[in-house]
Amino acid sequence: MHYQTLKNSIATLHKLRDAHYSQLDAGALVELDDVLQQLRDMLEGSERRGFEHEELVFRTLRIIDIVIRAVSNITDWMK
Repeated sequence: MHYQTLKNSIATLHKLRDAHYSQLDAGALVELDDVLQQLRDMLEGSERRGFEHEELVFRTLRIIDIVIRAVSNITDWMK
C-alpha cells in the first residue's frame, strides 16, 4: 500500500466512523477503531516496514461492508 493511499484510507474510515457512529453496534466500532489504529501505526512506521498487510486490508473491507449494511437496506434490495 502506498503512503498516500494509506493516508487517504485512514481519513476515509475516520469520516465514515464519525458519520455513522450511532448506527454501528459496539463490535463494529471496536473493530473499526482497531483497524484505524493499525493503519495509523503502519503510516508512522512506513519508512521502516513494507505495506504488505493482507489481513488488515481484508479487515478494512469487512468494516466497509458492515457500515454499508448498517446504513442502507442493501440486504433487502438483494432479495
